[in-house]
Amino acid sequence: MVSETTPVRVAKTIGRIAALMFTILILVWFLFPFYWSFVTSFKHPTDWLTSKFIPFVDFQPSLITWDRTLNLPETQRALINNIVISTSTATLALILGTPAAYSLARFQFKRWKNRDIATFILSLRMIPPAVVIVPFFIIMSNLNLLDTWLGIIFVHTTFVLPFAVWIIREFFLDLPKEYEEAALIDGGSYLTAFLKIALPLAAPGLVAAWIFCQVFSWNEFLFVLILSYSKSITLPWIIASGEHSRGIEWGLISAYTILAIIIPITLAILIRKYLARGLSLGVVR
Repeated sequence: MVSETTPVRVAKTIGRIAALMFTILILVWFLFPFYWSFVTSFKHPTDWLTSKFIPFVDFQPSLITWDRTLNLPETQRALINNIVISTSTATLALILGTPAAYSLARFQFKRWKNRDIATFILSLRMIPPAVVIVPFFIIMSNLNLLDTWLGIIFVHTTFVLPFAVWIIREFFLDLPKEYEEAALIDGGSYLTAFLKIALPLAAPGLVAAWIFCQVFSWNEFLFVLILSYSKSITLPWIIASGEHSRGIEWGLISAYTILAIIIPITLAILIRKYLARGLSLGVVR
């Protein structure tokens, strides 16, 4: 075996160091805003605009900002709205999208091929929200659904449903058909095969799809901004309204940002086992 020469080893070492430094730089670039928000949320209001980033060294942490944030009525209302709207949207998208995805995965349509149907459904998700915001506003206004949970849930479901159908279809395509065929041979119906065989096997994938839909609804801002003004506002709406007559309240915005981030992350951690299995179950073809 020919050993590597010194210049080759030096070049490899330099390459590893450069890659490590580049990785650290990228991590700092992406993680520093989150760190800044976290630190600022624990600063006293007099320190919001100061360049103090190390707690207990540059400044003494304070819970004044968090106490004020959590006790604001609009914060509590926005948090409840976020939970109700995002959970309902994700659940409704799965209820409507799972049968459609199963049909596209297991049955062959003749006049309109399955692949074309799936592509058309996915293309609906690619429509810019700004294009349809005016028609949605008119529809919600005529139905008296402006500034209501139901109106926001309806609009969010409309946009996440194509994605749910597409990704769940991939999960079903990844499952072996033999189990369902065995159930049909034993006298079961297609509905029985779907409910008792396909759904349990695809459960991790359904959980992954539910999380993606929930996160989209949780973070969505444009529709909430246009279709809500008081009763159905969410955390993104609150974050965008952090400017007052006395200026931008960076501490409140930071606390809202951490609050908006921590709940989806906590949910993902709690069901990470199913999420990991779901992400590895289906591969988009």
